[in-house]
Amino acid sequence: METIVYQKNGESTAQPALGLARLIAPLNMATFQNEFFEKKPLLIRRSDRAFYADLLTLDDVDEILSLSSLHNEDVRVAAEGSIVSVEDRLAYGPHGHTNAQEAVYASYREGATIIIDGLHGRWEPLKRLVHALGAETNAKFQVNTYLTPGGEAQGFKPHQDNHDVFIAQAHGVKRWALYGTRYELPLKHQNHQVPIDEYGEPEHEFDLHPGDLLYLPRGTVHAARSTDSASLHLTFGARPVLRATILVEAIEQVLKSDVRFRQGLPLGFVSDKELSRQSEEDLTRLIGILAEKLSAAGMLENAITQAISINSPVLRHHLTDLEQLGRMDLDTAVRRRPDIRWDMRKSDKTVQLHFHNKTIELPVRVADEVRFMAEGTDPFFTARTSTCGASKATPP
Repeated sequence: METIVYQKNGESTAQPALGLARLIAPLNMATFQNEFFEKKPLLIRRSDRAFYADLLTLDDVDEILSLSSLHNEDVRVAAEGSIVSVEDRLAYGPHGHTNAQEAVYASYREGATIIIDGLHGRWEPLKRLVHALGAETNAKFQVNTYLTPGGEAQGFKPHQDNHDVFIAQAHGVKRWALYGTRYELPLKHQNHQVPIDEYGEPEHEFDLHPGDLLYLPRGTVHAARSTDSASLHLTFGARPVLRATILVEAIEQVLKSDVRFRQGLPLGFVSDKELSRQSEEDLTRLIGILAEKLSAAGMLENAITQAISINSPVLRHHLTDLEQLGRMDLDTAVRRRPDIRWDMRKSDKTVQLHFHNKTIELPVRVADEVRFMAEGTDPFFTARTSTCGASKATPP
């Protein structure tokens, strides 16, 4: 496993811009893509304990838990591989807790890890970073947080994940053990713990300190324990658009459109050698037809459509925007939301603008205007001036 040391001697530097650069500094995107992504683990050591302080601190987690109802599946507790929801802890906890927050803290005091799933959905700094990551990498990101008490507590036994993970240590120290890879790049349904008699001795063991980052390709078997004090880390789970996903979706479209693929094998084909031979010939012919019908360009187009809407849209201020619709005219200054991801496609007759899992189709004669508005080169524009090369509008 390669280790990169950054910010030696506790020297603090300006934070990199939002996006993957924030997580993998000092690596650049090309180096990470070519040498590490889906290939091997990466450990980046930093001596800046506050490197992630603007994203999440221990006190932030305390505030989040104190203001949450906790009666949902977003907050769970885990110990030695056993995961329970807060509702289960309330119903079956040994102390008969009736308060959700106390049930969580009681589990924590007993050595359990507190897990907050999808925190980026309600914590603004993480939301901004996740959207930047999605736009830059075209992968879907989710942030889960793990708070483990001190005393060598362990939330999960050695296991593999079915998604790549970037682990950012925000508070305390956690001791990690990596056991190599049993199954390279598992698919979504292949997420499981590894039997204790299979993983053997760790290939790597090390401590992750505040400010450090660990990247693990999916399929890497790993486990972690706290040390003397509490440990808080953020796990950025990344799910890229897989070739397998695009291929399966394209094949399913062929199956839906051609009845020959939906026909059953002949009755009695198992015991009748002639029917078995005919079935083999039929399947061979269908494989050839399938290859002819599949289009790499079409599959890539579908992948692009998925990638531009891979993260949930940011709709802050949408309600107040709707209140202004009745007062808009051709001279109202507007702008494209800067965080919208879009794709524009043009045919002989129409121009299509894809965004937020929606498609707007307009006559091809307005293609230049659509591109001008979508690209957002000028911050503000009006309907009267929304043509390529038009001058900026005065913001409201």
